[in-house]
Amino acid sequence: MFTLSMTSHRFKALIFSLTASFTLCATPVWANEAQQFFEKIQAHYESTRSITKFSLNYHFLNKQYRSHNFWDYQTPNRVLSVRMVEVDMDKKHFYDNDILYTAGGQILDRAQFQNDTHSYYYENNGNYLGKQFFNEGMGNFDRFMSYNIMNIDFLAVRPLLEEENVSENISLRKDKQAGTTILTHKKGDEQVIEYAFQDAPLQLVSLHNITRQALYIYDDYQTTRGLTFARSVNKFYNGSAVPAYISFNDKFAIIDEVDASKLKLPPGYGPEFKPGDGVLTATEIGKDLYLVTDSSAWRNSVFKVNGNTVTVFGGAGYTSLAEKTITLIQDKFPDKKITAVHITHPQAADIAGIMPYVELGADILADDYTIAAIKAFPKFAESISKFTFRTITSGEIIDGTHFYVLENLHAKRQSFAYFEDSGILFQADFLNIATDNTIPKVIPTYTRTFIDFVRSKQLNIKRIVSNYKNNNITVEVMNKTYDALM
Repeated sequence: MFTLSMTSHRFKALIFSLTASFTLCATPVWANEAQQFFEKIQAHYESTRSITKFSLNYHFLNKQYRSHNFWDYQTPNRVLSVRMVEVDMDKKHFYDNDILYTAGGQILDRAQFQNDTHSYYYENNGNYLGKQFFNEGMGNFDRFMSYNIMNIDFLAVRPLLEEENVSENISLRKDKQAGTTILTHKKGDEQVIEYAFQDAPLQLVSLHNITRQALYIYDDYQTTRGLTFARSVNKFYNGSAVPAYISFNDKFAIIDEVDASKLKLPPGYGPEFKPGDGVLTATEIGKDLYLVTDSSAWRNSVFKVNGNTVTVFGGAGYTSLAEKTITLIQDKFPDKKITAVHITHPQAADIAGIMPYVELGADILADDYTIAAIKAFPKFAESISKFTFRTITSGEIIDGTHFYVLENLHAKRQSFAYFEDSGILFQADFLNIATDNTIPKVIPTYTRTFIDFVRSKQLNIKRIVSNYKNNNITVEVMNKTYDALM
């Protein structure tokens, strides 16, 4: 549960004014008044326009990141992010440390930077990349700034203040219901942006990028060290009445430069992560059991041949991957039919590509909770009648495959498959290990839940295949992971 930072009455009035017809709630004014008000806000922000080097610490409650990836689909949740940035707008240098706290105690500690020659993205905790890093390219500064400047009201208005042709590109109207003055800015790149200002004291109340369907509402203005800025920013996208991000600015400071030690990779990092070639291959890793992946091994699935039929495990992440996986299997075994696909848990990244299997008439193998969540998934609302489900229970054996279902803090119900004949286990998200076998510094509780369960069942494991990243985790690496700091 959360509350918006501005009062309910003021918030409702603002939302109405932004969505209702202009003829109902706004009064147009003459062009000279627009020029006068434009000059007024230029004067108001003049003292901040020289700020080009700054640091910002802020935290936010994040809905968009977890959209349809909730612990329980029936009770949507938000997660907390803490972000610390340093920016030099003149040199186009920046450092950004984003720490995301997810359910079950997983901590995603990511960093990115750009200096004079390169821009890299890496992890401090090693959950997904290990010691590898992404090359983001020298355009990363502009991408970063496009959303970062929206956190500070006096930075967000700069494109407006830099407009030279006011009479042609800026119009003004009064919104009596909301008590604001609204400037509409038509930018050269064909964007239309509305800035709503409270008159006394003069403050930015909202910024509405109509072209991009992005609305930012600013509130809780405070003055620190002579700078007045909004401490809370609610961010709405695609016309939603619910904010995707509820953001709070904790500390803003003017700096001399970005800390040079932050503009380089930490010692021991490398090599650079290379994107996959997208060419799926099928390699036999056990009796009638095949691993499907591409050169990056970023997404992995397996399939098992059972006589004249095939069951796929983890191949429904997104539609194009599912289609390529199906084609690969059909080319390799043209005389066999894909009759089932196993879904480990019902988060979006694990079910979004399920429809190609449904169109084949394949059964969806999943626990009862996951089946209920798939039925409630908005994307499938119009096609759910086409789905056929087969409920699996923990300990059940189907065509020689052992299925286990666990309650945990990543997803309310989550299953994995164990192929006893080959000693291979297939799982998703229980055990996150990068391909270089870096052991994360901090592991979530559900990783220990999984390892404790595997040990209790005394499963004879030779290889663990992850749906994401590492498809050849050893028992030794699993045991080292268990002993990582909580």
